[in-house]
Amino acid sequence: MQTLATQVKLRRLIRTSAQDWSRLASDPLERIRAGSVSDRLLELAGEVREAWHRESLPGGLEAPLQRYVGDSLRSIELAIAGLQQRGADLELLRGDFEAAALPLEVFLRGLDAEPALQRSA
Repeated sequence: MQTLATQVKLRRLIRTSAQDWSRLASDPLERIRAGSVSDRLLELAGEVREAWHRESLPGGLEAPLQRYVGDSLRSIELAIAGLQQRGADLELLRGDFEAAALPLEVFLRGLDAEPALQRSA
């Protein structure tokens, strides 16, 4: 299975979110922009979801693995949406985001490596 486009979009989301979370946490005045930051990150997350949808169709994936990706994407989106809430705990949301996004990135890499692993077995 090829997931390169999804991986690229996910890495962009991870990189952008790290920069945005740091900026929001370090400068209280930046919290005013949390809504626009959240909107932009949700747009990037939507691009990840769209890329996954395109790439997951051809090869298909077992239902539990498909569900894992869907649950991870939903957790990412919920953490991002939480930025818009007044008084949100930025570190908690950042932790939730990373707990979903980073393992997903590793999982997607593994899907690309799967055919090579099967050939060597």
